[in-house]
Amino acid sequence: MKKALALTAALTALFAGRVSAADVNDPRYFAVDEDSIMIQEVNDRGGTIPGTPVIPSPGELPKPPTNPQVGNTGNTGGDNPGVNGTAADPNEQFNNTINQINQTVGTLDNIVNLAEKIWNIIEKNQPVVNITTNYANAVPYGMSHWTQLQGWNKPATKKYSFSMKNGFGSQVVKVTYQVHYTYKGNFNGKGQFLTGVTVEPLNVETAWGYKVTLVSEVPDSTVANVGTSDDPIAAMQVQLKWTVHTAIKDITSKAIYYVRGDGQLEEIGTPFEKAAEAKTKARVDAASSSITGSTFD
Repeated sequence: MKKALALTAALTALFAGRVSAADVNDPRYFAVDEDSIMIQEVNDRGGTIPGTPVIPSPGELPKPPTNPQVGNTGNTGGDNPGVNGTAADPNEQFNNTINQINQTVGTLDNIVNLAEKIWNIIEKNQPVVNITTNYANAVPYGMSHWTQLQGWNKPATKKYSFSMKNGFGSQVVKVTYQVHYTYKGNFNGKGQFLTGVTVEPLNVETAWGYKVTLVSEVPDSTVANVGTSDDPIAAMQVQLKWTVHTAIKDITSKAIYYVRGDGQLEEIGTPFEKAAEAKTKARVDAASSSITGSTFD
């Protein structure tokens, strides 16, 4: 009975995915053409994720913590005087606050990620990311939350399509996602920092027998200051790693997004280069076709 159910499920999947049994039995069906793997920017927004509700809007960032403190949190005695002042020194609160701010200003160029280091985006064709909690930031050391900075620009997004083909030349994986980041946060007019840096899945399409997993990672070693000590600019590498699993083999690789606090976003990696080459070739072919079809009197 179990074998019959399994066979029925397999046949249903084949017909649902418009794949014939003959295709599946041909090794070329599961043989990914690695030269076909590319990531290209797309301008239209849309798509759905199977079994998933509406994707949260970019503005849905985490709520700030209660009573955030700048630099050291302080206490009511010892080496760090009280924060409410005393009868002996009514200005103690003011002086203590100024000292805390000065300590933070002194470490503006020491930039750290207070949020996530690694998070899953898509696991076995299903989205698992939550942009309200799964994000990275690059803020000055001594801060406890990104809300202690000011002057943030509105969130920026860039949409991409990741795709690959099999040995038949048929597209077997296509994932549409967007890179999201909020930039130009500053501390008292100094610096340009990052928060809400994440990758949101928008659409997942896979052929029968293909499973794709995407993971985003921001190594601490890539969080850096690319500005000056007096006016730092935060930067980080968002590494997008993917694994495509088939009955024959797993293919694992990655692409890198280089994000800066001044709003710059740069794509690094072979998949982007292949997409650019394909785009250039398409333009050349279109121009050649236009010239060939032209008539001259």
